[in-house]
Amino acid sequence: MPVAALTFSPALNDPDPLPPPPGPPIKSFVRRGRRLSRAQKYALDHYLPRHVIPLQGRPIDIRRAFGRRAPLILDIGPGRGDFTLRHARRRPENNYLAVEVHRPAIGHLLNEIERQKLTNIKIIEHDVMEALEYGIPAQSVSQALLFFPDPWPKKRHHKRRLIKPALLALLKTRLAAHGRLHIATDWADYAAWIADLFSQDPDFVNLAAPGPFAPRPAWRRETRYEARGIRLGHAIHDFCYALRTAPARPPGASMKLKPPAADQ
Repeated sequence: MPVAALTFSPALNDPDPLPPPPGPPIKSFVRRGRRLSRAQKYALDHYLPRHVIPLQGRPIDIRRAFGRRAPLILDIGPGRGDFTLRHARRRPENNYLAVEVHRPAIGHLLNEIERQKLTNIKIIEHDVMEALEYGIPAQSVSQALLFFPDPWPKKRHHKRRLIKPALLALLKTRLAAHGRLHIATDWADYAAWIADLFSQDPDFVNLAAPGPFAPRPAWRRETRYEARGIRLGHAIHDFCYALRTAPARPPGASMKLKPPAADQ
């Protein structure tokens, strides 16, 4: 997966956030009741401090977390991390930050990181909205990947869809100038939703224009969710967008945030 050369600069502080809306936030995921295997539990007990970055209410020092400065690939909801692992192994020059909430998946990913002796993957165990708002530094992400998010197909559940204006607003502040955003889905309704949403946002350039859909990237490995969609006869829709420029930041702005509470 090629990454354009970028000039890195120290992370800029965020402006003071807007007050949160009343009521609890609507989650784009549901924690499954699946039990941990012994191997997954062992990984969470022994490897989590080594590879999982906690949110502490201030921007993460990415260079310190990875021990180096390199292009940062943000993998949103990677599940078991098969894609993340494969590309981290094939592209050791990149840093990979996986944001995942499901503990069995995190346990599997931790075991594989250790087994394969990979040093360029870190994990944030939080909702991606919290990770973006409370931890990932401004203008630090070279590419963001969002493959086969939950489509929440019932109309009454559309409010739970992850891809929405609030996510785009946060991504604009975290992507580096001209940073890439890759999305894939096998739900036609969700694909139309995504295309319509981005068509109304002037800050993102559709690199597949004039059509809404991009060719499947050669580096995008088939995921388990994609394979299931193909078995069901679903068409696969890929999108590729670039941020026009990094949003302007007020000079001297400071971050005054509280870390999110641990999700139960």
